[in-house]
Parts: sequence; C-alpha cells; structure tokens
Amino acid sequence: MKFSANDVYLDVNEQSVDSFLKYASQVACNAGFAADASELEQSFLAREQEYPTGLEDGFAIPHAKTETVKRPGFIYFRLTTPLDWQTYDDKPVTDVFALMVPPENAGDEHLKMLASLSTALLEDDFKQQLRQLTSKEEIANFINQKIGE
Repeated sequence: MKFSANDVYLDVNEQSVDSFLKYASQVACNAGFAADASELEQSFLAREQEYPTGLEDGFAIPHAKTETVKRPGFIYFRLTTPLDWQTYDDKPVTDVFALMVPPENAGDEHLKMLASLSTALLEDDFKQQLRQLTSKEEIANFINQKIGE
C-alpha cells in the first residue's frame, strides 16, 4: 500500500470528534476506501466507545473494521482547531491517522498498519518533522519513507 498526496488532508476544521469522524468517513468514501460513509462512521464511533484511539502529543489513530471498506489503508488529517479527544496525556488532538480495513484484512494487515503507525508516533523526530512539512507531497513522501509500504 503506497501512501499518496491524495491521502493527506490539511487545514481540516471540525468542532468535535464525532463531526470529525463523520467528515473522515465521507472523505474515505470519496477516495475509494469505503462504499458507505455512514457505515464507516458507525464503525469508527463503535471503536471509540470500546476504547478511545487518542494517543499522546496531539495524535489519534481512529480505526474501523467493516464490510464497507473496499481496500485497506489510512488517511492523514491535520486539524486547524485541536479536538478534545480522550488521550493518554489529556492533551487535545491536532493530527489524525484514520485507519480502515475490511474484515478479511482485519488480522495481519490491520495490525501491521497499526503497529507501523504507533511505532512511528513514539518517535519525537517523526512527529516534529511531520508537523513541519506543509505540502501534501512532502507529507506523503515522508510517511512512505518512515513507515514504508
């Protein structure tokens, strides 16, 4: 799975986690990741209720496993207004990687993507460099370089 500039959304302005997940679901459908935005949104919301996906230092990785996902992948969003997301450090979220997989890829593929993202987000250099990049192309290249395909 190659991450592209089309998978990067900058200056996203949503006012709540719920409205963001609705927006992210629509974006994912428009990008061909999923067939039904409402079903994808419900999967994201169900996962958040099970256990919030906020991490630390302003990052979150919401993820969805549902039949509506047509191909596994993730989308990166940079928010203009930090969201009050439940996180380990109680800081608001400004950067989100929305991860999606169909049930048949829920095991290995999902865990591999989640592990790669989580590992990268443990590195301060990765987070700082990612936030300094301003073009979608630079961000996509950086993510591919650091996380790999």
